[in-house]
Amino acid sequence: MITLKIGGSSLRDTESLNRVVDIISTRTSLKKIVVLSAVKGVTDHLFKSIDEALKNDRQINGLLEYLRLLHRELVVGCIQTVSLRHQTMDEIEYLLSRLEKLLFGITFTGECTPKTRELVISSGERIAVQVLTGCLQDRGVSAVPMDADKIGIYATGEFGNGNADLITTAKYLPAFLKPYLNRNSIPVITGFFARTHDNHTITFGRGGTDYSAAIVAYAMDCSELQIWKDVDGFLTASPGLVSNAKPIEHLAYEEAAELAYFGAEILHPRTVEPLTKKNIRAVIKNTFEPDAVGTLIGAEKKQDKDVIKSVTCNSNIGVLRIYGAAIGQQVGFLKGVVSALSENNINIMSVITAQTDVNFLLSKSDLARGKLLIDSLKIPYIDSIETIKDIAVVAVVGVGLVETKGLAARVFTSVAEVGTNVEMIVSGASKVAQYFIIKLKDVEKTVRAIHREFFS
Repeated sequence: MITLKIGGSSLRDTESLNRVVDIISTRTSLKKIVVLSAVKGVTDHLFKSIDEALKNDRQINGLLEYLRLLHRELVVGCIQTVSLRHQTMDEIEYLLSRLEKLLFGITFTGECTPKTRELVISSGERIAVQVLTGCLQDRGVSAVPMDADKIGIYATGEFGNGNADLITTAKYLPAFLKPYLNRNSIPVITGFFARTHDNHTITFGRGGTDYSAAIVAYAMDCSELQIWKDVDGFLTASPGLVSNAKPIEHLAYEEAAELAYFGAEILHPRTVEPLTKKNIRAVIKNTFEPDAVGTLIGAEKKQDKDVIKSVTCNSNIGVLRIYGAAIGQQVGFLKGVVSALSENNINIMSVITAQTDVNFLLSKSDLARGKLLIDSLKIPYIDSIETIKDIAVVAVVGVGLVETKGLAARVFTSVAEVGTNVEMIVSGASKVAQYFIIKLKDVEKTVRAIHREFFS
């Protein structure tokens, strides 16, 4: 049994959708479960819809009509059976009517609570499963649309950043899916969200469908997770920065997790977590080049000759720097600050400490709020707080990185040769990753320099 995750970019038009239907209906005779993203651009549109609804109700009908036309084009272009086409559009209309009520409710109440926001932004996946199910049924495939928050996929934590409850999900999801799988039906499940234990919808954050698919693969004891996107897999660098970046055929779980964590947007950072618990391999494949090798992610650790597998960067990171005499020795300081940030749903990417200052790596969008929160704590031994936005994190990843002598020297010599100043370095926090902070303006030449050193 395998789980196939289908990304939104693979659903962007009728040609793409037909390719997805071909992949699901013709590749292998194994039992399959499909986990689906919203159509490309729809989640962004839903966030925009919330913003507009908070202003007034004038744009709501137009926003809904955009979704109606977008999905109708896919239905008409891919479903040939007239009755099935009408049935699919009826389901879409029902979901749009629910969304309409939610948006007008936001306007009339003048607020969008976290629970309401989750219901709105999960609408894209709910509509998408109806479209894909109709397309599969039109090809004679027995497919069943399913909403993740109704079939036993559970999560805990903050709305917008849920954590899978793997034990509970593994208890309830198989009982729900196995009767369909035993009849050779294909469950088509919404990605991106789950249900809380008090029966509310909770999302996993942007890119969360990768994580959803890994949760399903774990709960169903699948042998493989296939992640279908519009790229060939992981590359040795971002193709937007390095034109001759090369595909990577194999990554260990840890390597894939670190690359995703430090900016490789091809995979949700938490995807490998459920997979490692049951040694489930993952394969990233290209919807538009289905016979390409792709990237295999698994437990085996293969060390390349030059060790480094990829160089990645993240330009959405900033530094919250807290100064104070001997601040690094103050007992309980880190606990208080970390608790305050976490309780206000601010994710800490990393902490770099010294005697007189402590640096928190946060999302740039969280810097101002984080500074206000720390200010409000009135900690007596803090002298000042600074936010630094014009920086980026560059990371090199590969099995054997920490143990290989001279590797760091090669990295930083190549960086120095192009005139980049390294502001902070972290090594040893991970056995397969080393990262450092540079000025934002130097990102492109720095990534290219490292890539030249190891891959040219």
